[in-house]
Amino acid sequence: MNTIESTVSDWSGIEIEPHDRGGNEFTLDGREIGHIHGDRLVDIPFTKRIRDVLIEEERAEKHHVVPGAIWLLRLSYLHHLIVLRKQGQTPDSDAIDVDAELSELAVSETLWEVFSGVGTSE
Repeated sequence: MNTIESTVSDWSGIEIEPHDRGGNEFTLDGREIGHIHGDRLVDIPFTKRIRDVLIEEERAEKHHVVPGAIWLLRLSYLHHLIVLRKQGQTPDSDAIDVDAELSELAVSETLWEVFSGVGTSE
């Protein structure tokens, strides 16, 4: 298990399983938060708005080679956690303070605003 898989697998509610196009997939309550090919190529499904902000802030690139993969996977994890909570589904992660986590990740004001609206117009 590589560093990314080792770190992400420790997050509450995360399961790792084979991805249909190779590599391993990280899921939270059946929702993919991202998948990894090898030990450094990561694909993370974000909404267009979150993706656009991340690219604008140079936190991510449109292509596979992504610096800060763990940071981005944690951001995806928190995004999906918010969505699941707003849908009334509560994965085994109630103890996670999303606002504190976003603060610890040092997200920009723009990204913070996007996260504040998650689930309202997704």
